[in-house]
Amino acid sequence: MSSLFPGAETLDLYVELELGLPGTHPCAMRKLGSQEDTLDSVSRRSDGNRCSLTVEGAPSDRNEARIEQVEQPCHEGQCYYELLDRDGFSAEIAAVTETGVRVEAHVRSRTILTEIVEDLSAIGDVTVQKLAQHGTDAELSDLRTIDFGILTELEQQTLQRAVADGYYDQPRTTSLEELAEQFDISKGTLSQRLRSAERKLVLEAACDSFAEGT
Repeated sequence: MSSLFPGAETLDLYVELELGLPGTHPCAMRKLGSQEDTLDSVSRRSDGNRCSLTVEGAPSDRNEARIEQVEQPCHEGQCYYELLDRDGFSAEIAAVTETGVRVEAHVRSRTILTEIVEDLSAIGDVTVQKLAQHGTDAELSDLRTIDFGILTELEQQTLQRAVADGYYDQPRTTSLEELAEQFDISKGTLSQRLRSAERKLVLEAACDSFAEGT
């Protein structure tokens, strides 16, 4: 397929993320959760000091759509909009929920996606709901949808560290002993924790596959 824009970079991956925000999160978006069913779109712009949110939708007590705007100070270190704004990542807030927001995006690489997830995890709970890639026929082919929420917090942290340190690389660039030292636990405890996480993920993927085949 020829390029639409010479010299442009292709964003081959598609991802849907759920970002759960703490109740104390300062962004005005957090207050829109109770109106999630009436929202049509939310956009944002910032000058670095203040950000402006423009909301369009039809309030439940009115028939016609409204467009409203609210300004607020930029919240350094807590703004997920800033974290989503980077090269190789084109995202939009697809929905506002009672617990946070749903993000839909096209991504250049898994490396960038990993960085996004790690950065967002610093301000809220991140769950990858869907990950897909563009096929040769320009259609999206599902890679696999797995709910990482089935893992405990300790299992998620351990698995993320194992992946980041290269435990699953071929050849491995770290060992069980080295990982265990980072968590200040025994090698046996770490091994059991990883096996538990791996088993849950394998069963989740297998169930999805069997469901699709029925």
